[in-house]
Amino acid sequence: MISAANFRRLAFLTALFAYLQIALGGTVGTVTGILLIVTVVSAWIVFRRTRPVVAWLATGSLVAIAAEGAIGGVVVANELAPWLVLVHLGLAMIILGCLLATAILALPTSPGLPDRVKPFAAALGTYVLLLTGSTVVASEADETCRAWPLCGGGLAFDLSGANAFTMLHRGAVLAIGALMVYALWAAMRRAELRPVAMATLAVLLLQVAVGAGAALTGAALFNGLHVAIATLVWAGMLAIALLTLPRADRSPALARLSVDKRPA
Repeated sequence: MISAANFRRLAFLTALFAYLQIALGGTVGTVTGILLIVTVVSAWIVFRRTRPVVAWLATGSLVAIAAEGAIGGVVVANELAPWLVLVHLGLAMIILGCLLATAILALPTSPGLPDRVKPFAAALGTYVLLLTGSTVVASEADETCRAWPLCGGGLAFDLSGANAFTMLHRGAVLAIGALMVYALWAAMRRAELRPVAMATLAVLLLQVAVGAGAALTGAALFNGLHVAIATLVWAGMLAIALLTLPRADRSPALARLSVDKRPA
């Protein structure tokens, strides 16, 4: 039987492959699918009584990936309709988030940390930021605003046409980015969160530089890196938020009571 420690390794590996599927454009989809099915089955075997939330999160990721696959087919049939691409990316981030939550909430017991509002608000903001970035691509605003940090020569606040999406995204970067830095600074003050917070801050700074490169050049390399690194920022911010949550096993008596209450 798989142990809790081995399950954690499996869950983190599955989350890694989910990230690679986003970053590499689905080239590892088959492996990710197999790992996900094994993770879901293992989660119910190992945690169905002691920590059922882990099993439900794993199952949620499987449901989400099935929905993503269906939407992916519609995207292709509609020749990459912009709004469908946006939904597809949003679902991909939810899948990664569910898998990351599965792995982190399966870690050894912990009483959790106080002040969870900042990291969860920053994680939610990061998700919104990803979606605003996708609207720039979906509206082709990146083609009409080849400048940074604003449009024109880099200093023009342009809300005309598709450029409004660019201004929305860059305004969100400024506001949500400030929240993210604040949350990361607070996280670095705690030893339990410091390694993840420092790594996430470094990736966030890299993302700003890559975003500028993508805006100025439109090069495929920068565009690909922009999505891949943005996904890492999302994973880092969400991981910090999840690590603040308490992790506790159900008592054997409570687990038995839950089983006894099931209908015959």
